[in-house]
Amino acid sequence: MFASANRCLWQTGRMRLLGVAAATGVVVTIAAGAAVVIGMTSGGPTVSGKDDFAMPSTAAASLSLGYSASPAQTASPRVSPRLTPSASAGPKATAVPPAPQAVSPTSAPPKSPVSASKPAATAKPKPAAPAAGSGLPLRFSTGNATRVITVVARSTGSTTATLQAWNKAAGGGWIRYGAAVTAHIGSQGMTTAPSESKSATPIGSYTLTTSFGWRSNPGTALPYRLTNANSWWVSDPSSSKYNTYQSCAPGASCGFNQHLSEHLRGVSVYPYAVVINYNTGPIVPGAGSAIFLHVTDGKATAGCVAIPQAKLVTLMKWLTPAAHPRIIIGTG
Repeated sequence: MFASANRCLWQTGRMRLLGVAAATGVVVTIAAGAAVVIGMTSGGPTVSGKDDFAMPSTAAASLSLGYSASPAQTASPRVSPRLTPSASAGPKATAVPPAPQAVSPTSAPPKSPVSASKPAATAKPKPAAPAAGSGLPLRFSTGNATRVITVVARSTGSTTATLQAWNKAAGGGWIRYGAAVTAHIGSQGMTTAPSESKSATPIGSYTLTTSFGWRSNPGTALPYRLTNANSWWVSDPSSSKYNTYQSCAPGASCGFNQHLSEHLRGVSVYPYAVVINYNTGPIVPGAGSAIFLHVTDGKATAGCVAIPQAKLVTLMKWLTPAAHPRIIIGTG
Protein backbone atom coordinates (compact mmCIF):
# COMPACT_ATOMS: atom_id res chain seq x y z
CA MET A 1 0.00 0.00 0.00
CA PHE A 2 1.35 3.42 -0.92
CA ALA A 3 0.32 6.73 0.72
CA SER A 4 0.85 10.14 -1.03
CA ALA A 5 0.08 13.77 -0.25
CA ASN A 6 -3.20 13.70 -2.22
CA ARG A 7 -4.20 10.57 -0.19
CA CYS A 8 -4.60 8.49 -3.34
CA LEU A 9 -4.39 4.76 -2.68
CA TRP A 10 -3.06 2.24 -5.10
CA GLN A 11 -2.93 -1.50 -4.65
CA THR A 12 -1.69 -4.17 -6.95
CA GLY A 13 -2.92 -7.59 -5.73
CA ARG A 14 -1.82 -8.82 -2.33
CA MET A 15 1.72 -7.58 -1.98
CA ARG A 16 4.31 -9.57 -0.15
CA LEU A 17 7.49 -7.70 0.56
CA LEU A 18 10.52 -9.53 -0.74
CA GLY A 19 13.10 -6.79 -0.59
CA VAL A 20 13.71 -3.10 -0.28
CA ALA A 21 16.75 -1.38 -1.71
CA ALA A 22 17.43 2.25 -1.10
CA ALA A 23 20.01 3.87 -3.37
CA THR A 24 19.87 7.46 -4.70
CA GLY A 25 16.20 7.66 -3.89
CA VAL A 26 15.19 4.44 -5.66
CA VAL A 27 12.88 1.81 -4.07
CA VAL A 28 12.37 -1.55 -5.72
CA THR A 29 9.35 -3.59 -4.72
CA ILE A 30 8.43 -6.98 -6.12
CA ALA A 31 4.82 -7.91 -5.55
CA ALA A 32 2.52 -10.61 -6.94
CA GLY A 33 4.81 -11.35 -9.87
CA ALA A 34 4.97 -7.65 -11.09
CA ALA A 35 7.85 -5.24 -10.52
CA VAL A 36 7.09 -1.70 -9.59
CA VAL A 37 9.87 0.80 -9.77
CA ILE A 38 9.45 4.14 -8.16
CA GLY A 39 12.06 6.59 -9.30
CA MET A 40 12.53 9.80 -7.51
CA THR A 41 13.64 12.41 -10.13
CA SER A 42 13.73 16.16 -10.25
CA GLY A 43 10.46 16.22 -12.11
CA GLY A 44 8.72 14.02 -9.53
CA PRO A 45 8.28 10.29 -8.99
CA THR A 46 7.28 8.06 -11.87
CA VAL A 47 5.63 4.69 -11.31
CA SER A 48 5.84 1.99 -13.93
CA GLY A 49 4.50 -1.52 -13.75
CA LYS A 50 1.32 -3.40 -14.45
CA ASP A 51 -0.78 -0.17 -14.21
CA ASP A 52 0.93 3.15 -15.19
CA PHE A 53 0.12 6.45 -13.60
CA ALA A 54 2.05 9.66 -12.74
CA MET A 55 2.31 11.37 -9.43
CA PRO A 56 2.70 15.18 -9.19
CA SER A 57 6.21 16.42 -8.66
CA THR A 58 5.11 18.53 -5.76
CA ALA A 59 3.71 15.59 -3.90
CA ALA A 60 5.77 14.25 -1.12
CA ALA A 61 6.16 10.52 -1.37
CA SER A 62 6.43 8.21 1.49
CA LEU A 63 6.30 4.46 1.52
CA SER A 64 4.69 2.44 4.25
CA LEU A 65 5.37 -1.25 4.14
CA GLY A 66 3.14 -3.51 6.27
CA TYR A 67 2.68 -7.26 6.72
CA SER A 68 0.51 -9.51 8.73
CA ALA A 69 1.90 -10.45 12.10
CA SER A 70 2.61 -14.06 12.69
CA PRO A 71 1.46 -15.69 15.95
CA ALA A 72 4.98 -15.40 17.27
CA GLN A 73 5.04 -11.60 16.76
CA THR A 74 3.25 -8.73 18.48
CA ALA A 75 -0.21 -7.58 17.35
CA SER A 76 0.79 -3.96 16.49
CA PRO A 77 1.79 -3.33 12.81
CA ARG A 78 5.33 -2.51 11.96
CA VAL A 79 6.00 0.70 10.00
CA SER A 80 8.97 0.96 7.69
CA PRO A 81 11.07 4.17 7.65
CA ARG A 82 9.84 6.97 5.36
CA LEU A 83 11.64 7.51 2.10
CA THR A 84 11.95 11.24 1.33
CA PRO A 85 12.64 12.69 -2.13
CA SER A 86 15.64 14.85 -2.91
CA ALA A 87 15.64 18.54 -2.03
CA SER A 88 14.46 19.54 -5.53
CA ALA A 89 11.34 17.44 -5.24
CA GLY A 90 9.45 20.11 -3.36
CA PRO A 91 8.15 20.61 0.14
CA LYS A 92 7.68 17.63 2.37
CA ALA A 93 4.20 16.38 3.03
CA THR A 94 3.00 14.95 6.26
CA ALA A 95 3.06 11.18 6.08
CA VAL A 96 -0.24 9.45 6.49
CA PRO A 97 0.08 6.53 8.90
CA PRO A 98 -0.97 3.23 7.40
CA ALA A 99 -4.25 1.73 8.36
CA PRO A 100 -3.76 -0.81 11.13
CA GLN A 101 -3.99 -4.34 9.91
CA ALA A 102 -6.33 -6.74 11.54
CA VAL A 103 -4.55 -9.37 13.48
CA SER A 104 -6.33 -12.61 13.91
CA PRO A 105 -6.46 -13.58 17.55
CA THR A 106 -4.07 -16.30 18.34
CA SER A 107 -5.56 -19.17 20.17
CA ALA A 108 -3.68 -20.47 23.14
CA PRO A 109 -2.00 -23.79 22.46
CA PRO A 110 -4.10 -26.70 23.70
CA LYS A 111 -3.19 -27.88 27.10
CA SER A 112 -1.97 -31.39 27.23
CA PRO A 113 -4.00 -33.53 29.58
CA VAL A 114 -2.34 -33.89 32.93
CA SER A 115 -2.15 -37.51 33.84
CA ALA A 116 -2.13 -38.48 37.46
CA SER A 117 1.42 -39.19 38.42
CA LYS A 118 1.95 -42.73 39.61
CA PRO A 119 4.51 -43.49 42.28
CA ALA A 120 7.53 -45.31 40.99
CA ALA A 121 7.15 -49.03 41.45
CA THR A 122 9.44 -50.36 44.12
CA ALA A 123 11.29 -53.45 43.02
CA LYS A 124 10.50 -56.33 45.32
CA PRO A 125 13.58 -58.05 46.70
CA LYS A 126 14.05 -61.51 45.36
CA PRO A 127 13.64 -64.23 47.93
CA ALA A 128 16.85 -65.77 49.09
CA ALA A 129 17.73 -69.08 47.48
CA PRO A 130 17.06 -72.11 49.71
CA ALA A 131 20.08 -73.22 51.70
CA ALA A 132 21.92 -76.16 50.20
CA GLY A 133 23.58 -78.79 52.35
CA SER A 134 26.32 -81.36 51.89
CA GLY A 135 26.30 -85.08 51.33
CA LEU A 136 26.10 -87.61 54.15
CA PRO A 137 29.30 -89.40 55.19
CA LEU A 138 27.76 -92.82 54.41
CA ARG A 139 26.31 -93.92 51.08
CA PHE A 140 23.11 -95.69 52.08
CA SER A 141 19.49 -95.07 51.15
CA THR A 142 17.69 -92.44 53.23
CA GLY A 143 14.26 -93.34 51.83
CA ASN A 144 11.81 -90.49 52.45
CA ALA A 145 13.56 -89.37 55.64
CA THR A 146 14.13 -85.68 56.34
CA ARG A 147 16.00 -86.37 59.61
CA VAL A 148 18.88 -88.82 59.75
CA ILE A 149 21.46 -90.00 62.32
CA THR A 150 24.79 -91.30 61.04
CA VAL A 151 27.11 -93.58 63.06
CA VAL A 152 30.55 -93.78 61.43
CA ALA A 153 33.38 -96.04 62.68
CA ARG A 154 36.95 -96.01 61.37
CA SER A 155 36.83 -99.74 60.65
CA THR A 156 34.64 -102.77 61.22
CA GLY A 157 36.85 -103.69 64.20
CA SER A 158 36.28 -100.36 66.01
CA THR A 159 34.20 -100.34 69.20
CA THR A 160 33.51 -96.59 69.09
CA ALA A 161 32.09 -94.38 66.34
CA THR A 162 31.10 -90.76 65.64
CA LEU A 163 27.37 -90.05 65.86
CA GLN A 164 25.96 -87.00 64.03
CA ALA A 165 22.36 -85.88 63.43
CA TRP A 166 21.28 -84.28 60.11
CA ASN A 167 18.35 -82.28 58.72
CA LYS A 168 17.51 -82.43 55.03
CA ALA A 169 18.20 -79.05 53.40
CA ALA A 170 15.51 -77.27 51.36
CA GLY A 171 18.04 -76.68 48.57
CA GLY A 172 19.23 -80.29 48.55
CA GLY A 173 21.76 -82.20 50.63
CA TRP A 174 21.95 -82.31 54.43
CA ILE A 175 22.71 -79.84 57.24
CA ARG A 176 24.21 -80.91 60.58
CA TYR A 177 21.92 -80.79 63.61
CA GLY A 178 23.84 -80.25 66.85
CA ALA A 179 27.35 -81.38 67.67
CA ALA A 180 28.75 -84.82 66.99
CA VAL A 181 29.34 -87.18 69.94
CA THR A 182 31.26 -90.39 70.50
CA ALA A 183 29.10 -93.50 70.49
CA HIS A 184 29.92 -96.96 71.87
CA ILE A 185 29.06 -99.84 69.55
CA GLY A 186 29.40 -103.66 69.60
CA SER A 187 32.31 -105.26 71.38
CA GLN A 188 33.01 -107.06 68.09
CA GLY A 189 32.75 -103.90 66.06
CA MET A 190 30.44 -103.65 63.04
CA THR A 191 29.28 -106.33 60.65
CA THR A 192 27.20 -106.91 57.52
CA ALA A 193 26.21 -110.38 58.79
CA PRO A 194 24.89 -110.02 62.36
CA SER A 195 23.74 -113.04 64.34
CA GLU A 196 22.43 -113.86 67.78
CA SER A 197 25.83 -115.33 68.63
CA LYS A 198 27.81 -112.22 67.61
CA SER A 199 28.14 -108.97 69.60
CA ALA A 200 28.51 -106.71 66.55
CA THR A 201 26.52 -103.69 65.39
CA PRO A 202 24.71 -104.23 62.06
CA ILE A 203 25.82 -102.07 59.10
CA GLY A 204 23.06 -100.47 57.03
CA SER A 205 20.18 -97.94 56.97
CA TYR A 206 17.28 -98.50 59.38
CA THR A 207 14.08 -96.67 60.31
CA LEU A 208 13.35 -95.30 63.81
CA THR A 209 9.64 -95.57 64.63
CA THR A 210 9.15 -96.45 68.33
CA SER A 211 10.77 -95.79 71.71
CA PHE A 212 10.56 -96.94 75.32
CA GLY A 213 12.08 -96.49 78.79
CA TRP A 214 11.51 -97.14 82.46
CA ARG A 215 11.38 -93.38 83.00
CA SER A 216 8.51 -91.23 81.76
CA ASN A 217 8.48 -89.89 78.20
CA PRO A 218 11.23 -87.23 77.91
CA GLY A 219 9.26 -85.34 75.25
CA THR A 220 9.54 -87.40 72.09
CA ALA A 221 6.78 -87.45 69.46
CA LEU A 222 7.60 -91.07 68.63
CA PRO A 223 5.29 -93.69 70.17
CA TYR A 224 6.72 -94.23 73.67
CA ARG A 225 6.20 -97.30 75.87
CA LEU A 226 6.79 -96.97 79.63
CA THR A 227 8.32 -100.29 80.67
CA ASN A 228 7.63 -102.25 83.86
CA ALA A 229 8.51 -105.57 85.50
CA ASN A 230 6.61 -107.50 82.79
CA SER A 231 8.39 -105.88 79.82
CA TRP A 232 10.53 -108.15 77.60
CA TRP A 233 12.29 -108.12 74.25
CA VAL A 234 12.36 -111.67 72.89
CA SER A 235 15.76 -112.95 71.71
CA ASP A 236 14.82 -116.64 71.63
CA PRO A 237 15.42 -117.74 67.98
CA SER A 238 13.07 -120.69 68.39
CA SER A 239 10.11 -118.50 69.35
CA SER A 240 7.58 -117.11 66.87
CA LYS A 241 7.84 -113.89 68.87
CA TYR A 242 11.53 -113.48 68.09
CA ASN A 243 12.76 -109.86 67.93
CA THR A 244 9.50 -108.32 69.24
CA TYR A 245 8.32 -106.59 72.43
CA GLN A 246 6.25 -108.79 74.77
CA SER A 247 4.62 -108.37 78.18
CA CYS A 248 4.92 -111.37 80.46
CA ALA A 249 5.19 -111.84 84.22
CA PRO A 250 8.59 -113.10 85.27
CA GLY A 251 8.63 -116.92 85.46
CA ALA A 252 5.38 -117.30 83.53
CA SER A 253 5.10 -119.31 80.33
CA CYS A 254 4.52 -116.81 77.53
CA GLY A 255 5.79 -118.64 74.45
CA PHE A 256 9.43 -117.65 74.67
CA ASN A 257 12.43 -118.47 76.81
CA GLN A 258 12.88 -115.61 79.30
CA HIS A 259 16.48 -116.66 79.96
CA LEU A 260 17.27 -116.02 76.28
CA SER A 261 15.39 -112.73 76.22
CA GLU A 262 16.08 -109.22 77.53
CA HIS A 263 14.23 -107.98 80.61
CA LEU A 264 13.82 -104.29 79.76
CA ARG A 265 12.90 -103.13 83.26
CA GLY A 266 16.00 -104.57 84.87
CA VAL A 267 18.62 -103.04 82.52
CA SER A 268 20.25 -99.85 83.86
CA VAL A 269 21.03 -98.44 80.38
CA TYR A 270 17.35 -98.38 79.34
CA PRO A 271 15.91 -95.34 81.13
CA TYR A 272 15.36 -94.08 77.54
CA ALA A 273 15.83 -95.95 74.27
CA VAL A 274 14.84 -95.82 70.59
CA VAL A 275 14.25 -99.08 68.70
CA ILE A 276 16.51 -99.53 65.63
CA ASN A 277 14.36 -101.46 63.15
CA TYR A 278 16.95 -104.04 62.19
CA ASN A 279 15.65 -107.52 61.18
CA THR A 280 12.04 -106.48 61.47
CA GLY A 281 10.59 -107.05 58.00
CA PRO A 282 10.73 -109.88 57.53
CA ILE A 283 12.14 -111.23 60.76
CA VAL A 284 14.86 -113.82 60.24
CA PRO A 285 15.25 -116.06 63.34
CA GLY A 286 18.80 -116.02 64.71
CA ALA A 287 19.94 -113.05 62.52
CA GLY A 288 20.12 -110.73 65.52
CA SER A 289 17.65 -108.98 67.85
CA ALA A 290 17.18 -106.19 70.40
CA ILE A 291 19.24 -103.51 68.58
CA PHE A 292 18.60 -100.12 70.25
CA LEU A 293 19.93 -96.56 70.51
CA HIS A 294 20.24 -96.16 74.29
CA VAL A 295 22.15 -94.54 77.17
CA THR A 296 25.84 -95.48 77.47
CA ASP A 297 27.61 -96.87 80.51
CA GLY A 298 30.98 -96.06 78.94
CA LYS A 299 31.56 -99.60 77.63
CA ALA A 300 31.15 -101.47 74.35
CA THR A 301 27.74 -103.05 73.76
CA ALA A 302 26.34 -106.39 72.63
CA GLY A 303 25.45 -104.73 69.29
CA CYS A 304 23.50 -101.58 70.23
CA VAL A 305 24.56 -97.91 69.77
CA ALA A 306 25.03 -96.11 73.12
CA ILE A 307 25.49 -92.35 73.76
CA PRO A 308 25.31 -89.93 76.75
CA GLN A 309 21.81 -89.57 78.23
CA ALA A 310 21.56 -85.78 77.64
CA LYS A 311 22.34 -86.24 73.94
CA LEU A 312 19.85 -89.09 73.65
CA VAL A 313 17.06 -86.99 75.18
CA THR A 314 17.84 -84.14 72.77
CA LEU A 315 17.62 -86.50 69.80
CA MET A 316 14.40 -88.10 71.04
CA LYS A 317 12.75 -84.66 71.22
CA TRP A 318 14.01 -83.92 67.70
CA LEU A 319 12.75 -87.20 66.18
CA THR A 320 9.18 -87.09 64.84
CA PRO A 321 7.13 -89.61 62.81
CA ALA A 322 6.49 -86.93 60.14
CA ALA A 323 10.25 -86.76 59.45
CA HIS A 324 10.44 -90.54 58.75
CA PRO A 325 13.76 -90.65 60.66
CA ARG A 326 16.53 -93.15 59.99
CA ILE A 327 19.84 -94.23 61.49
CA ILE A 328 22.66 -95.14 59.09
CA ILE A 329 25.56 -97.23 60.41
CA GLY A 330 28.83 -97.91 58.63
CA THR A 331 32.55 -97.25 58.27
CA GLY A 332 34.27 -94.31 56.65
